[in-house]
This record gives sequence, structure tokens and C-alpha cells, in this order.
Amino acid sequence: MEYRELGHTGLEISRLCFGALTIGPLQRGLSPQQGSEVLRRALELGVNFIDTAELYQTYDHIRLALQGFQSQRSVVVTTKSYAYTKEGMLRSLEEALAGLGLDCIPIFMLHEQESSHTLRGHWPALEVLWEAKKAGVVKAVGISTHHVGGVLAASTIPEIDVISPLINSTGIGIQGGSKGEMLAAIIQAHKVGKGIVAMKPLGGGHLLADWASSLDYLLMRPAIDSIAVGMKAISEVEHNVAFFEGRRDLPAPEPATRRLHIDDWCIGCGACVNACPNGALALQDGKAKVVFPEECVFCGYCGASCPEFAIKVI
Repeated sequence: MEYRELGHTGLEISRLCFGALTIGPLQRGLSPQQGSEVLRRALELGVNFIDTAELYQTYDHIRLALQGFQSQRSVVVTTKSYAYTKEGMLRSLEEALAGLGLDCIPIFMLHEQESSHTLRGHWPALEVLWEAKKAGVVKAVGISTHHVGGVLAASTIPEIDVISPLINSTGIGIQGGSKGEMLAAIIQAHKVGKGIVAMKPLGGGHLLADWASSLDYLLMRPAIDSIAVGMKAISEVEHNVAFFEGRRDLPAPEPATRRLHIDDWCIGCGACVNACPNGALALQDGKAKVVFPEECVFCGYCGASCPEFAIKVI
């Protein structure tokens, strides 16, 4: 497994990052014990980087995987929060520390930032994270984003250490610009010392048929330090680790049919429409509908926002 320093953070991370969204209730729905077994196998094989978020509800899975695990390399966990107030971020930080069973969060990010405007709106939360970094409770502060503007805005703020942008070989899910513009923004961020963790390399599963070329597309980019790949089974972990270690004679993963299912009891409140970072949903005839299926990356954020539990990835 190849390891890199993540920007200027001093954190050494594996190029393969375990994306923990997939094992949680928004997607596969593994129990904490089941999910911890998948995670533990990744750790045993040298993956020392785990990406999660408050929204993903996988803190228990990760805490169990880390219990008793010993390695020469420190395990680096990154989490994210939508909090925008001081009080909200303090709660998120406390929940992450307790849920993950850690004394210090290696990387804490603002979740889904779009531009300089959203960063200004979240400034009180950022200040909490910067103070936590000074106190040794957080090692690095960052943002995740689907937007070109989010990468550009974060690049101008010296106190932001890490950026996790959506980027893949076809550009599916990128907002506010083209794939080329996102790559240019990533390169610029890398030049000023930001650590870069690419997300959605397979477009939420849309690019599974081109699995190898899609991963190689990002692996050949020097500006990208690590690539977060969602994995839900030990076999997937072993397959991806082998690929990241140089194997190119591997078969493509088994094709998986995924879709966004909206139940009849949808009340048309619009919460899912507002939660979708890619604008794939709209209200039609008083119900939520997937109007741009090519934009859906099956992140499950819509389901997490639904007060009626009427929408899910299946």
C-alpha cells in the first residue's frame, strides 16, 4: 500500500481511503458488528484512512473496528458535520469524540460546502474547529464539497488544511463547473498545500463497469493524496486493496443495480429536494421525484433528511 502525507497536516494516509457511508444505514445498513468486521479487514491490509460523517451514523462501526487494533501506522479518521453555529459544532465535536472513542479527531470537516458564501455562513463552526486544533482535540480542519467554487474558496483560507472534492472520470455529480474546471481547482488547492481526498471516484456506482479505468484516472493525478472508495464487504476490501497495490489482472466488481426508491407515503415536504447536493430531485404532483437520474450519486443524503422515512437507496 502506498502512503502519502496529506497536504501539510503531518498525517500519513493510505492512498485508498475506506468510505464508511456504504456500510451505514443510508446504504447497506450493516450492523455495527458487521461493519466493524469489514473495516477491520481493511485495517489489517494496510488501509489506515477512514472517511465518515455525523450523517452516516457509522461511529459505532468504526469504534468497534479500532478496539484492540494495533499497527505501526496510526489510523486516521476524518468526520464531517453540517453544523454552522458554535453550539452546533461543539455538540458535533463532542458526539464524534464519544462515538468514535477517540481523544483527538485526526480530521474534522464542514460537510458539503458550496462557495465562499457558505463558508462565511459556517464561520462560527470553523472557529470552533480551529480552537479545537489549538487545544489538540483536532489535528486538521477541512471541508467536503461537490462544487468547484467550494474548492476554490477553501484554497484561499490558510487555516483550512484538507479539501475533499467530488471528482471522477466522467464528471458525474460535479456542481458549478466542468470536470476540467474541478481538476484545475484541485491542482490549485494542492499547490497551496491543501491535502486532497477525492470522493465519488465511481460516481456512486454509475462507473462500476469502468471500475479500473475510473480508479486509475484519479491514481495518476499527483494532486490527489487519497481516494475514498465505499466498501461494504470483505471481498470488496480485498479487491480494492489488491488494485491499489498494483494488481491490474483483476476482474471488474460484480455489477450492482441501484436506484432511489420513493414510497407512496411521501408527503411532498421537499426536505429531500433541499438535501440533494446535485439537484437530482424535484416535487411533482405533490410528491418527490427523481427528475435527473444521471445526477444522482446515491449518497443517501435525501433519505437522511426525510421525516417520513419514505426515500431510500435500494
